[in-house]
Amino acid sequence: MTQQKFHIKTPPNSKESEMMVLGCMLTNVNSLNTSADELADMDFYYTEHQVIFRVLKSAYIDDKPADIHIVAEELKKLNQLEKIGGISYLTSLAQYAGTSAYIEEYIKIIREKAVLRRMIEAAEYIEKEAMEEKEDVASLLDDAQAKFYEISQKADSGKATLIKDILSGLKSESGVPYLKELQGRQERYQELGPEASKVTGISTGFSDLDTMINGFNNSNLMILAGRPAMGKTALGLNFAENLCFKSKTPVALFSLEMSADQLVHRLICSQAEVESEKIATGAINGSDYQKVVSCVRDMQNHTLIIDDQPGLKVTDLRSRARRMKETYDIGFIVIDYLQLLAGSGSRASENRQLEVSEISRLLKTLAREINVPILCLSQLSRRVEERQGHRPMLSDLRESGSLEQDSDLIMFLLRRDYYDPYDKPGMAELIVAKNRHGPVGNVNLVFRKELGQFKDYTPIDAEPDNDEAFSAFSPGN
Repeated sequence: MTQQKFHIKTPPNSKESEMMVLGCMLTNVNSLNTSADELADMDFYYTEHQVIFRVLKSAYIDDKPADIHIVAEELKKLNQLEKIGGISYLTSLAQYAGTSAYIEEYIKIIREKAVLRRMIEAAEYIEKEAMEEKEDVASLLDDAQAKFYEISQKADSGKATLIKDILSGLKSESGVPYLKELQGRQERYQELGPEASKVTGISTGFSDLDTMINGFNNSNLMILAGRPAMGKTALGLNFAENLCFKSKTPVALFSLEMSADQLVHRLICSQAEVESEKIATGAINGSDYQKVVSCVRDMQNHTLIIDDQPGLKVTDLRSRARRMKETYDIGFIVIDYLQLLAGSGSRASENRQLEVSEISRLLKTLAREINVPILCLSQLSRRVEERQGHRPMLSDLRESGSLEQDSDLIMFLLRRDYYDPYDKPGMAELIVAKNRHGPVGNVNLVFRKELGQFKDYTPIDAEPDNDEAFSAFSPGN
């Protein structure tokens, strides 16, 4: 009878690379500094190597020397010397090290093996949770994606960054040295002029708003709030189409209130500048038809993804946004609107205020994870209706004060002609009530209701001097 042999699989590791790095740290100060800055103790697979590395890193942090004898004495104080194999093992590490010329390569191998082990641990955890067949599958799926996304984000990043690495471009977001990036800005400024160089974020398509908030900036959570029928969806769509069709930024639009067909209809009306009713009834002339044809052909050349599933959970939204980021490299997200978004469902949603707090926190985390600005539309409470002048305040945000805390930018939309048709008809006021990175204030806009379109407001100048034009009628001539 033959006996079956069972092979126990060892998690990915490289003992030789770990020994090489520790040996170099014991014999070379530069290797000590580089390795302590790039690695963590849990990046090492072998327990004895983790213990030795912790002592070496402690010496690096305290700016103390770290040779074989000093490390041995420290391990002896911690009652760990015999557990790691005694001073003879430290000596063998130093002899094994050889040259430290390729220390970065050994560090890279150790980190890659550590990433593989974390992936295995995450997969085992997900398998265990999935085998329990929990009811909240969507929450489990979001947790699984978050774990792997976190591993991928931390794979090439350390816990801290030296300022010299940022200035040199090695670890900056742009990947370009600071002075070279500044030189590029200077050249663009000289080429385009001062007015075109003020916005460093993504242009909103509204010049006065860009000047105030410096455009939409990555990793920001932004709230656009207003009472029903104030034009929130129209303005949110205007932001989306400006970024998508003008700035050529891939945009994701999550609509929990309107269908994809309705949104596309609105976008075409705004882009083609043909009235909604005419397109809906087909009462358009040849000129309008050509505008729509041209608009449709142009829109097909850009990336705008619409997700119109109603009753979407915030965990589902996060999962879909991550996939859109990986597939289409989206640069802007619009959510219409917050009050229709459900929580994770991990706890009973008896307290809607706590649920909205969870939603705002998860949206802010998502903005930072995928490094994309997120604009979330929101309703205001009825207190606005009771207030004289109907001017919104931060306290009017419905259901949660955490929106005010988590958001980087909060804007209120106010159209006075909604309450009084004769009070500034066709005008709208965008109130920037919170701006974490700049000033607050008001921006005047023009609202073309028949097109669902907001535009920059250009004040009418004073009457021009027509003395020259009427000089022929002067009695002196």
